[in-house]
Amino acid sequence: MSFTENEKARIFHQLGYANWKQLAQSIQLGYPAASQPFFLVQDSLHRIAPESEPSIRRDLCECEAIESQLSEARSRFKASQLGNLKLNMNETAMLRNELIFWQTRLADDLGVQKNPYSQQEWRGQPGGISARVEG
Repeated sequence: MSFTENEKARIFHQLGYANWKQLAQSIQLGYPAASQPFFLVQDSLHRIAPESEPSIRRDLCECEAIESQLSEARSRFKASQLGNLKLNMNETAMLRNELIFWQTRLADDLGVQKNPYSQQEWRGQPGGISARVEG
């Protein structure tokens, strides 16, 4: 068994990689920074042992479930309490931390790293090349 093209695209998304068919013709001197580690992810999908595929699919499903919960949580932004029910004001932060955990788990199971140039926010800080440098 191996990963379908759809599964590969979903894995790339969770790890912060664009799923390009080809690079822009205007790039003459090499790959842009965001694509440099991408080939490692692509290669890992062909080398993974078949018995490890269920774990990777589980990690992918967890990531997608959390993304769905994050999307649903937006509908509750307008309220902090509904009748006797108090909403958890830390829900989205907790879900984002869970998403980071499962994306890291997915990367670990594949033996790769998440895209270090991803613009995905991490704990309120911008990510990627634009990341703030302190110290």
